[in-house]
Amino acid sequence: MAWMKRAHSIYRLLFRREKVEAELDAEVNSYFDTLAERHMERGMSPEDARRAARVQFEGPEQVKEKVREVRVGTMIDATLKDVRYALRMLRKNPGFLAVAVCSLAIGIGATSAIYSIADAMLLRPLPVPHASEVIAITPVSDQPFSALNLVSYPDYKEFRDRNRTFEGLAASSYSFFGFAPNRDTLPRMKFGMVVSGNFFQVLGVEPTLGRGFRPEEDQAVGRDAVAVLSHDLWVSEYDAKRSVIGEKVWLNGIEFTIIGVASESFTGTDQFLRPALYVPLAMSPALTNTNNLDQRQVRWLSLKARLKPGMGIPQAQADLSAIAGVLRKTYPNIDGNLRVKVESQFEYQLHYSPPTMAFAVMLGILALCVLLVACANVAGLLLSRASARAREIAVRLAIGAGRISLVRQLLIENLLVAILGGAAGLSFAFAMVKFFNSLPLPTDIPIKFAVQLDSRVLLFTAIVAIASTFLFGLSPALRSTRPELVPALKAIDAVTFKRRPLWGRNLMVSAQVALSLALLTISGVMVQGFGVQLAQGPGFRTNHLFLMSLNTTLVRYTDAQKKLFFEQLLEKTRLAPGVKSAALASAVPLAIGNSPIGIVPERHQLPRGQESISVFHSVVSDGYFETMGVTIVKGRSFLESDRQNTTPVAVVNEQLARHYWPGQNPIGKRFHLRNANGPWVQIAGVARATKVLSITEAPLDFVYLPLAQNPQPQMTLIAESKSPDATTLAPVLRHTVQQIDRNMPVFDVRSMADLYENRAVKTPNMMASIVAILGFMGLILTIVGLYGLVAYSVSRRTREIGIRMAIGADRKSVSRMVLKQGFVLGIAGVSVGLVIGILACRAIASSAFMSLGNPGIKPFVAVSLLLILTTMGATYLPARRASHIDPMQALRDE
Repeated sequence: MAWMKRAHSIYRLLFRREKVEAELDAEVNSYFDTLAERHMERGMSPEDARRAARVQFEGPEQVKEKVREVRVGTMIDATLKDVRYALRMLRKNPGFLAVAVCSLAIGIGATSAIYSIADAMLLRPLPVPHASEVIAITPVSDQPFSALNLVSYPDYKEFRDRNRTFEGLAASSYSFFGFAPNRDTLPRMKFGMVVSGNFFQVLGVEPTLGRGFRPEEDQAVGRDAVAVLSHDLWVSEYDAKRSVIGEKVWLNGIEFTIIGVASESFTGTDQFLRPALYVPLAMSPALTNTNNLDQRQVRWLSLKARLKPGMGIPQAQADLSAIAGVLRKTYPNIDGNLRVKVESQFEYQLHYSPPTMAFAVMLGILALCVLLVACANVAGLLLSRASARAREIAVRLAIGAGRISLVRQLLIENLLVAILGGAAGLSFAFAMVKFFNSLPLPTDIPIKFAVQLDSRVLLFTAIVAIASTFLFGLSPALRSTRPELVPALKAIDAVTFKRRPLWGRNLMVSAQVALSLALLTISGVMVQGFGVQLAQGPGFRTNHLFLMSLNTTLVRYTDAQKKLFFEQLLEKTRLAPGVKSAALASAVPLAIGNSPIGIVPERHQLPRGQESISVFHSVVSDGYFETMGVTIVKGRSFLESDRQNTTPVAVVNEQLARHYWPGQNPIGKRFHLRNANGPWVQIAGVARATKVLSITEAPLDFVYLPLAQNPQPQMTLIAESKSPDATTLAPVLRHTVQQIDRNMPVFDVRSMADLYENRAVKTPNMMASIVAILGFMGLILTIVGLYGLVAYSVSRRTREIGIRMAIGADRKSVSRMVLKQGFVLGIAGVSVGLVIGILACRAIASSAFMSLGNPGIKPFVAVSLLLILTTMGATYLPARRASHIDPMQALRDE
């Protein structure tokens, strides 16, 4: 076969070169001898015959070169020669190699690490086969934190049964389970999912052991108590025993049969949450004592679908929009505003968490800036190095080397530098990834921030390394192969390229200074802003508080049992030794799990198609505001008299009151809860705004609802300790819970001080540290780049400086002349960088998810002075070297 012959020829050329050349010599000599013999047969003497054959043959060596040029694998052979030559040249210049590799390692490493973070946050596809065919279906909402991004079970069935574009439509919801491997074991909280019977089939996930759910196992309510374990739970609880199939497990006191173990690669449908097990949706009413399967107004399910072959998102969107239109007409009081959007999983992840997307985009832009600074730095080094290679390149051009071959050889040198820089950058990225994965998350929910250097990150790093080759290598390579040949051949070590202004390199260095200043300015403003926010405080007490979460569905309490349990828990806790006060809350500020709810303020006109306004909320008991130290600025807090048979009331924060009742007294105002058909709720008080998700957020609308009027299955017990060390309450509170029900699992047991330290102090400091590290990387690269440019400029001006000193210029004036060059470049870069930094800081500060306050001018002045001083420091050594030039030696060399 032809390809086998070509492969054999390439193999012989690369590994049997001597034999191939010997065969070529023999063939050429044989043909030459044949020509000579023909001429002798015509009567020529041997000497004349060989001369005539030589003329006709056009020279044996020339023929050999022509044969080598058309030989299979010649390009590979030439490339390998260029690689060997490039390695020799790099070994001769270890200083240049070290600086270039370190520069690229910083740029490529930072970019790869940030890509790994963005990949973990947003870009990583679902861990399922053919992930691009899986799409997300969500209700339409233009709010950043939507309370209505889920659908009800009846609506899910309508979409599932009526659509014509999906192979399958699956529904799921996250839930807590009281897990016990046998009936006599005290249950422990596990986080899992209730899923439709076609869940694994739609996602294309095959269990490692056993099987997934059958469609009929999701039909009858409470009939099929079967469960599929996650791989992690199978390993941690059952030591990866293959005999686990068929064993029993107790969930919320109900006996389940284990029918399968999910594959190790399948970690769920969320990039952060790691469910421990899966049960059918039809078992949800039995597990929670609440039947949401027949309530169209309760939206609690997320939907994933797999497209049929040949179908795309536009067809699916039209299909589901038609079904939603029918539902709007059929159920106008419930689904009157129902509209859904169909989007890819990537689009869904972008829209699902705007703060995550904003943070990832910001880091990506900053990392790209560092990479551009690194590439510009190496390009400047290559241009400076070109002066030392001018004579070498001129000689090669003079003896017949083609310009294309020279450019190729120089690009191969650059590619080797990029490969080494990429390899070193991966080591740097690995260290950053390891740091991120070591950060603790203050929750018992199995959230995993799985940053990893997988094959996709390695591919990205390879692309960045190759792209950087052309970014920093192409222009210097083209520039280096255009020297003036005659001056270059006469010169020994002088710069012999056409004398052109250094505006290109000056522009690169000024851009490096500008980008570095922008990075450092953003870092400085973030650090200052975080400091201001920490100094202002979160708006609630952070000391003397201890937290403990409980979920009554884990032991299948009825509504009456749930109400009685929390009443007893609050009463006994307040009487417990060491407890000053206590309260219950469904959501704790800054903790993971804060969720929004829909409201419709009275006389407020909603945009067309919008069902409600999404605001964050918490259901709290009486005494909450006093225990948490949240100030009531108007009206009152909740009282024991706020019961289910009294007027529904709420406490709103100052931000929500200003938003919907500006300049008015909000006390007595009303809003609908959940949607326009929901119950009226009257505002009884206004609380001071507190932080909800993070210490850096701008004020968010928030509403508090009383526990007595809004019973909840899961609450967090908040106890104020008389002792400064709140952790002393841990055994007291555990004992209190066990007095009421020894089977009640507790989780997220920690002090508020620990939660605040992790969420409000460590997380912002980590963000600021990342930006600061990127900024100082850019600063180091800028110093090297500026030093290289000024040193190159001094080498070009050696003769000029020699003449200046010969006619009377002293060393100080020469130093000032060189320092002036660095100062001008620094000022130009600082000016542009200030503009970029101010605009970037304003963009960050205007975000709804980050409030940095008014930074003032201090960060900008401090960073500007730092950049100017560092640029002058980078210029000092070349200036000092220039001031010590011997005028006679400089003129003699020229």
